[in-house]
Amino acid sequence: MKKINTYGEENDTNLKLVIALSRTQLSLNRELQTFLTRYKLTVAQFGVLEALYHKGDMKICELIDKTLSTSGNMTVVIKNLEKEGLVTRQSNPEDRRAFLIHLTAKGETLIQEVFNLHLKELNRFFKLVTEEEKHQLHLLLKKVNGLET
Repeated sequence: MKKINTYGEENDTNLKLVIALSRTQLSLNRELQTFLTRYKLTVAQFGVLEALYHKGDMKICELIDKTLSTSGNMTVVIKNLEKEGLVTRQSNPEDRRAFLIHLTAKGETLIQEVFNLHLKELNRFFKLVTEEEKHQLHLLLKKVNGLET
C-alpha cells in the first residue's frame, strides 16, 4: 500500500503548487527546446535574440537580467551567436568599458521567423486554458512573485 504523508492543508497545497509549477516549467522548456532545435538554437540563445529583437541593443549585464541567465552562461551564448553571425559586439559610446550586443540582419531575419512560429507553439501549449484563465493565472503568478498590481 502506498504511504501518504500529510503536513496540514496549507503545507500540502503549497507542496502541490510547487510540483505543478515545476512540471509545467519542465514541460514548457522541453517543448521549447524541441522546437528551437529545428533552428539550431538553445533556449538561452533564443532568449538573447528575442530580447534584442524586442528591446534593441543591450549590454551583457542587461541581457543577463532580461533573460534570467548567469554571466558565465551568457558569455558562451554570446560567443556562439557571434560565430553564427547572428549578433555582434559594438563599443558602447556611453561606456567604453562595456560592449553593446547588436542583432545582425541575419539574426533579425531568423528571430522574426522563429518568434512568429514560437507564438503558434505557445498557443498550442496553452490550448486547454481559456483567455480568462490565462489572465487569472498571470495575475496570480505576479502576486506570488511579489509583483501584485
